[in-house]
Amino acid sequence: MPHFRRRVAYMPQDTDELKRIRERKIQALIKEQERREAIKDEIKEREKEREKIIETLFLPEAVKYLEELKKTKPTIANRIEDLAITLYLRRQLINRIPKTGVILVQRKLEGVEPKITVKRRGEDEVSFYEAVKKDLAE
Repeated sequence: MPHFRRRVAYMPQDTDELKRIRERKIQALIKEQERREAIKDEIKEREKEREKIIETLFLPEAVKYLEELKKTKPTIANRIEDLAITLYLRRQLINRIPKTGVILVQRKLEGVEPKITVKRRGEDEVSFYEAVKKDLAE
């Protein structure tokens, strides 16, 4: 078997050009890290602002309910918060939102039908909303 010899190209260890390239790369990495930290800080600041707005728009019991909802269904909770903020910015929100309002919006977003039904003699069972609507029409 022939014996192969490994050829190694000779390069000086630290030339001035290599030092400059290395310094540029280090500076670029430092700038990138600083940019990432600035973005993280901005995100944290926006989250704090959002929390302050949420606390002013919702009653305390509703805020607690939203926090619990975030643990189980974060997308629904975020949509409810976004909806409330949008209504506030459009100046369509008059009062602070109670817990029952949050539950109502949650059920609407989830597509849950009303559970209260009314059954009168000789009539079929209908939802409470439909029964009240029918009574008001008469």
